[in-house]
Amino acid sequence: MFKKNTVIIGALLFFVAFMTSGSQSGVQYQWKLDGTKNGCQVYTSPSPGKEYIAAKAVCVIPAKMEVVGMVIRDIINYPVWMSDCKDTKMLKIVNDQADVFVFWFQQHVPILTDRDMVLKSDVTLNYPKGWCLIKAFSTNELQYDSKKGYVRMPHFNCEFLLEWIDRENTRVTFTIDPDLGKGVPVKIANATIKGIPAKSIDKMRLMVKHPKYIESAKTSKYNRMINDAIRAGYPILKGGK
Repeated sequence: MFKKNTVIIGALLFFVAFMTSGSQSGVQYQWKLDGTKNGCQVYTSPSPGKEYIAAKAVCVIPAKMEVVGMVIRDIINYPVWMSDCKDTKMLKIVNDQADVFVFWFQQHVPILTDRDMVLKSDVTLNYPKGWCLIKAFSTNELQYDSKKGYVRMPHFNCEFLLEWIDRENTRVTFTIDPDLGKGVPVKIANATIKGIPAKSIDKMRLMVKHPKYIESAKTSKYNRMINDAIRAGYPILKGGK
C-alpha cells in the first residue's frame, strides 16, 4: 500500500553511457558483469578505499521517462519498491526548483542491526546532450536521530540513470556504493549490496503501471521538458513522439 502523504523529491532522470569504468560521481569503478537477475544485467566492482563492493543493475522498463522519474521522486514510497529500504523521512527542501532535498533513509541489514543515513540529492539536467544526472549521497548538513538505535552508515552514494530509448521505453541503471559500517561481515554486506539494484528495478516495473504516476507525469515539468526537447529536434531524442 502507498503511504498517503507523498513527498516528492527531485527528478531523477539521468541519461549517459553506462558501459564505462568510471562514474558520474568521479569514482573510478572497474565494472564486471556478475550475471543476470529478473531480466537485468548485474555488475559489481571493488569500491576504492573500502572492503565492500559497489553494484549496479541495468534494465529496460516499458514506460515513459517521466513516469519512471515520478516513481523515483516519490521517496515516501521507497519502502514499497526499493529493496531493503524500511523507512524514509523528508528532512529539508533545500531548493525545490533545483530538486535539492535532504532526507533520512533506513536500510535493512539481514541478521544484524539496521543501518540509517541522511542523504542529499543533486540533479543536473542536460536535455540538449540527452542526459540528466541525479545523485544521492550521505551528508552532515542536517543531524537527525530516529531514536530507534540504528547504526549510522559512514558513507553512501547512489545514482539513477534513465537512458532514452524511445518515447515509451527507458533503460534504467541503478548504482549503489555504500559503506554499511563496522560489524557487518564482508560476505553479508556484499551479498546485500549486490542484490539491491536488480531487486529494486524489478519492483519498479510494477510501480510505473500505477495510475498515480502515469497521471502525475502527464502534467509534470519533466514531461514538458522532454516534449520541448523532442520538438527542438535534439539528436538523442530523434524519432520520439
